[in-house]
Amino acid sequence: MSNKAGGYDLFCKVINETSALFDELIKLENKKIDAISENDVTLLDQYMNDEQAFLLQMRNLDFKREKVQEQIGAPGLTFRQVIDKFEGAEKETLTSMFEELSAKSSELKTVITTTKRFIDLHLNSITALLNKLDDPAAVYNKSGEKEPKEPPKRFKPTKV
Repeated sequence: MSNKAGGYDLFCKVINETSALFDELIKLENKKIDAISENDVTLLDQYMNDEQAFLLQMRNLDFKREKVQEQIGAPGLTFRQVIDKFEGAEKETLTSMFEELSAKSSELKTVITTTKRFIDLHLNSITALLNKLDDPAAVYNKSGEKEPKEPPKRFKPTKV
């Protein structure tokens, strides 16, 4: 396949940007694991917001990729199918990029699975702790000890 109006170069650029974004997502997932391990809910929430921004970038890159594929005459094809449209050095470069992106995709899936396991583990711990509480309406201090609860006052003193 010929390099239609720079389509090959644009396709490579989008794939490189996607690969770089996968790197960032892998780093972020590892940070989320650390935040979960440290029970830092505020930091975890920040990372979740960052993740939403990365996912939006990923969506935009996917849209760009689709447009470039139309430009090079390969709309709707998978990355592997696009590679088969090229020959020589271009095909070798794309094959190498595909293998790198596949490896990063696998690593990201593994890290996401680990993150989910950490979250599930912590949720199970919280559920077990809540089940141990004898009075869910009780008030507890920062060290987890039950605070004495004053009975509600039914009458207010008034002067007559």
